[in-house]
Amino acid sequence: MRPFRRIPGSFILLLTFSLMVGLLAYQSPVDDGVAIGWPGDRLFLGSSAGLGQDAVARGDFYADTITDDSPTGRSRWTRQHAVVSLPSIGGGAELEITLLAQGWPEDIVRTPARGASAGVGEGYALVDGTMQPVVTLHADGQVIGTFVPSPSWEAYPVLVPASLRTAPHLTLDIETSAVFTDTLRGADPRAKGLRLAGIRVRGSVPSTGWREGPSLREQFAGLVAQVLPPVWPVVGALVIVAVLLYTLVVRLLRSTSLAFLLASVGVGVAGVGLATTRIWASAGLWGAVWLLMLALLLAWSRVLFRLVRLLAWRYGQGNTLGYGLLAAVLAWVGYAGWKSAMAVRAFLEETQALNVMFPDSLLTVVLLAGLLVLLLAPGREGAPSFATRTIQLLQGERTAPFVLLLLGGIWVGYQTLVIYHLPYVGHADYADNAVVARNLVRGRGWVVDYVTQFYQLYEGTTRPQETWPLLQPVWMAPFLAIFGEQAWAAKIPNLVLTSVLLLLLFAIGATLWDRRVGVTAAVLTVTSHLFFTLTIYTTSDLAFVVLSLGSLFLLIQSQEKRPACSSAFPASFTPSAVLPSLLASLRSRWGALLVGSGGLTGLMMLQKPAGAMVAVGMGVWLLTDAGRKAGTGLSWRCAWRQPSALWALAVGRLVPFALWAGVALLVLSPYLARNMVLFGTPVYSTESYDAWVLGYRGNSEEAWNDIYRVYLPELGGEGVPDRSWLLRWGFDRTFDKLQTQVVAVRDYLLPVWSGLPGPLTGANNHNHGQLLFLGQSERKNLFAPTGAWLSLVGVLVALSFRRRLLSLLALAFTPYTLFLLTYWHANEARYFLLLIPWLALLSSWVLWAACDRLVRIGEAWGSLVGLMLVGAAVVSIIQPSWPIITDKVQREPLVWAPDLAAYAWLRAHTPPDAVVMTRNPWQLNWHTERPAVMIPNTSNCETLAFLSRHYQARYLIFEHLQRVKGDVARLLSPLILDAGAQAGDTRSLPGHCFAGNFTLVYASPTEQDRVLIYAFPEGQR
Repeated sequence: MRPFRRIPGSFILLLTFSLMVGLLAYQSPVDDGVAIGWPGDRLFLGSSAGLGQDAVARGDFYADTITDDSPTGRSRWTRQHAVVSLPSIGGGAELEITLLAQGWPEDIVRTPARGASAGVGEGYALVDGTMQPVVTLHADGQVIGTFVPSPSWEAYPVLVPASLRTAPHLTLDIETSAVFTDTLRGADPRAKGLRLAGIRVRGSVPSTGWREGPSLREQFAGLVAQVLPPVWPVVGALVIVAVLLYTLVVRLLRSTSLAFLLASVGVGVAGVGLATTRIWASAGLWGAVWLLMLALLLAWSRVLFRLVRLLAWRYGQGNTLGYGLLAAVLAWVGYAGWKSAMAVRAFLEETQALNVMFPDSLLTVVLLAGLLVLLLAPGREGAPSFATRTIQLLQGERTAPFVLLLLGGIWVGYQTLVIYHLPYVGHADYADNAVVARNLVRGRGWVVDYVTQFYQLYEGTTRPQETWPLLQPVWMAPFLAIFGEQAWAAKIPNLVLTSVLLLLLFAIGATLWDRRVGVTAAVLTVTSHLFFTLTIYTTSDLAFVVLSLGSLFLLIQSQEKRPACSSAFPASFTPSAVLPSLLASLRSRWGALLVGSGGLTGLMMLQKPAGAMVAVGMGVWLLTDAGRKAGTGLSWRCAWRQPSALWALAVGRLVPFALWAGVALLVLSPYLARNMVLFGTPVYSTESYDAWVLGYRGNSEEAWNDIYRVYLPELGGEGVPDRSWLLRWGFDRTFDKLQTQVVAVRDYLLPVWSGLPGPLTGANNHNHGQLLFLGQSERKNLFAPTGAWLSLVGVLVALSFRRRLLSLLALAFTPYTLFLLTYWHANEARYFLLLIPWLALLSSWVLWAACDRLVRIGEAWGSLVGLMLVGAAVVSIIQPSWPIITDKVQREPLVWAPDLAAYAWLRAHTPPDAVVMTRNPWQLNWHTERPAVMIPNTSNCETLAFLSRHYQARYLIFEHLQRVKGDVARLLSPLILDAGAQAGDTRSLPGHCFAGNFTLVYASPTEQDRVLIYAFPEGQR
């Protein structure tokens, strides 16, 4: 009994109290409801945008929509079959279910399709002259009633007898006898049954008091029979909440009395919630359990972390771990070698010329023979000695930079050859950068000669560049001025930036760890296919990565070099004594590093305004000096008692921040001033409108084309998108977009462990319905599968050994990631490329630490095994990029060829001022120097004709790259789908919105991947 004496009496009392509260809460009859179409309703129903039968079988609703005439303001349409699950409402009582619903509108244009339940009555009924379906309502599989809805909103009550209540949960099935699709207001392919705005559940009030009977025992038995049975899992959840809340308060406040008081209040609030809003409270209790468990983990995090560190330290003693690592390395190296051999063979099969000269069997024999000679010729100790010398070579003060320059020179040389032979600069913003750079060289400034979107009408096609950042063209302009307006000249800055990235990564690795880490991280980063892509296109992302990497490195170095507060501050904490000391510190090396970081931060924001989110995190880290070692200076707790010391400590934090932020803002200020002059706001981009459109209808190419719709109200558009459009899109689409972004980030960064159970990895979750802990696609890992695992291990190890660096990276990239998740979109890998250098550094650190451990265990032979580990890991990280790079070099030019030929024809056969309507105005303008206007994504022929007249378009081109999609593709199908069209043919569009016929002036000579160029009708020009 002694252990039970340690349990406080207040804890026992709390358990009893929470149990009684749960029992009594269920004696109150349920009276709760769900507002359909509002946040939280998906806890009780399914939702899907699909049109297939699977959604009908599941009973999914359609997405929520704004409904002006609805009593709640929002609603959902059901399919023919819809299911609503109301959990834990309790049993034993009669229920009244009230549906707030609306039937079909009065303007349906097609005869409704009879459903599976059309046998109920006649299947249809006329209400106020409008055809309506028959709605059948089932509760837990039993029919409880039918009704015929009206075109207006009405409440439809249905009783559920107590005799049908077989479970504490209630499942409602709503079936309609028929469904409809289109109305006079527009086409809608969704098969809709009933419009629902709310569901309310009311329980009958049980009679109380003593029943008349021959004995007291029978009277008491009658009273007990009227007690409603509780839902024991919910009562158990309430008890768990009480225990967790009590434990948390005891941990934080060290008071059992206060813990009992606060936990009792929490239990009371939960009990009131169960009695009054049972549907929501029962669903929320389990969420409260998880939140409290997370809070307990955070409250005990220091203790748990200390235990884990002690366990890891103890586990690392002796050689057992090393021998286990040795066995794992040998097995993994063998597997990686086999995988790499398969990849090399596939590469050789792709490279036909090399395969003819050197058959793969001959190459295999040569490679194996060379490896055997290398290992066996020097003798028994030759291979280990060679491995030791190789490791020393990568760590030498002079040899490591030589190896880096050798490998980097080979790779940059290869990229130079590729760039020289690729005659294009890329799509969209890539080509836009080249166009602006060309205009800068010509003295025209940051302007473009094309219109890409329709948020406003421009007077002509020439306008200020208002979509993408302005710094990348500045890097490119000098090379265009020197070498001419060539595609390869525009990419020379990428080669320079790649070289800078190599050197910067080497410097970071050598400074924070050792030279081996720097060399390895540099090679892993620049050989990634993602960085190869950045090099062969005129993108702004490569410079963004370099600038962010440099600014973060200089910032943490400035704080590492900064003297401790105890030595930086004088003994007297007065303003006259502190300020000179601070100014002297700022003139020191750490002050120069801080200024350099601020300058690079400003350039980073000029390169991409989204870099401001990274700068916010960096500023927070600098202000708080996150992760600074205790005991190096004054603490806020000690300084609080001494006003002069408090002031000095505040100045010590604020002055460096002000210096860093001031330099960054000074560099950024020309961009802000330009925007104020041109647009009347310091930050402006048409992407601020795109953000409220992209991703809300999915990620298909047709949905992406929504940003090219006509939003001008005077042309029948919906107005310029803004944040109010979130309500227009609905909560379902907004949540689905957010979930898609979170899943994308998870798959980019987290490794895949396919052997774990499906519910944990999401292996069986095809619709991304859960936010899970591990990735689901190795193909999407930014840093390859091996790199994802190594970088994850590196992050975990950095919690102990590089906590300060990790805190800076976490604070810097968290605001940036949240910005992409919630405002822009995160499901493009290039937005996270600034993480890859840090992932490479952490992975290289882990690799060489494992190599050092093997060396300590096996001495010379340990060096060989360790080097094999590093080599196999490097190859396994680089190898997934090989086929992608091969595709970029060999196949992509063939894909571009039809468009480039058409652009050459336009340049040779059209006047310089001829405006071309195209789906690709950016690259068309770069290759042809002709003004251009985007083909608007509209189904209205009159709108298309008006825009072509307004911008004086003379030609219409349909390229192979970026085919026309969406509504305008259907509108222009008579011009697009004629596979046999030849130059000189004429075509017309239905509707007579154009004054004449379109004349085909150019058609690709090949049957496949044809590019067509039409001249607009003469009367249209």
